[in-house]
Amino acid sequence: MILIAGIPHEPPVALAIAAAEESGAAYIVFDQRDHLSARLQLKLDAVAGWQGTLSTAAEVIDLQAIDGVYVRLMDERYLPDVAVLPPSTPERLRAARFHSLLYDWLNTASIRIASRPRAMLSNMSKTYQAGIIHRCGFGIPETLVTNDPDAVVDFVDRCAAEGDDVVYKSVSGTRSIVETFRVADRTRLSRIRWCPTQFQRKVRGTDVRVHVVGSRVFATRIESEATDYRYSGRQSGTDAKLTSIELEPRLQKACVALSAALDLPFTGIDLRLTPEGEAVCFEANPCPAYSYYQSRTGAPIAAALIRWLAEGER
Repeated sequence: MILIAGIPHEPPVALAIAAAEESGAAYIVFDQRDHLSARLQLKLDAVAGWQGTLSTAAEVIDLQAIDGVYVRLMDERYLPDVAVLPPSTPERLRAARFHSLLYDWLNTASIRIASRPRAMLSNMSKTYQAGIIHRCGFGIPETLVTNDPDAVVDFVDRCAAEGDDVVYKSVSGTRSIVETFRVADRTRLSRIRWCPTQFQRKVRGTDVRVHVVGSRVFATRIESEATDYRYSGRQSGTDAKLTSIELEPRLQKACVALSAALDLPFTGIDLRLTPEGEAVCFEANPCPAYSYYQSRTGAPIAAALIRWLAEGER
């Protein structure tokens, strides 16, 4: 049986539920919004492994009956019923304990999990993840992570002298909008003294988003005039054009190898293919919002995810 853990109406979760329903796979949904009324009981047996139940008002889930889990849980601190609570309230502390115990199971259960919370942590430091990306054979952009305004000015000026722009983004896993560094941004550089930021030489080429599900690869070419195609309408006034493509076998193998190196069986890999034929990788998203790509290309990503989970081996 497959366990789908998240918020059911969120598009990636909704697509996974629909794919499970269409495939006829046995599945069950844990709605994260029910966490305050849910009960999680676990026992770790030296021979049998994890035993226990996840109980909600609607049902009791035998965790030993679960063969695979799709994990798309948000940080419990930002759940609406928790975010409004004062610090140290019993409900807030209970939410933290419940999710901590759930993550313990997800991190160690001997079943297929897309993906384990501990493996997702690699994306919390883009510089750490970049080292793994480079070891897997991908190019990475020239990068500066700093809170020194003078270092940024030197980097921007050097790139400009060589005909290249600079883009900047969050260095952590926190979602941010990628922007091109402009002259006007120099007046705001003092702000980075309290917020180390990642600056990169802009890479020329074509954006390709690759979703890896187990050993399957789904690639999407993106055409956009924006710096960050996810916000193409805001940055350029026109929507991005997404098209399914077939990557050459060498690149497919490299993407699968990167996912394996990160211990992320379900990954969204951001590439830019340069005119010289190099594949430059910006990051690997450990919990990809694949619905954006599937809804625009028809790529059966959710179906592949459900199939991979259903075929799980303990």
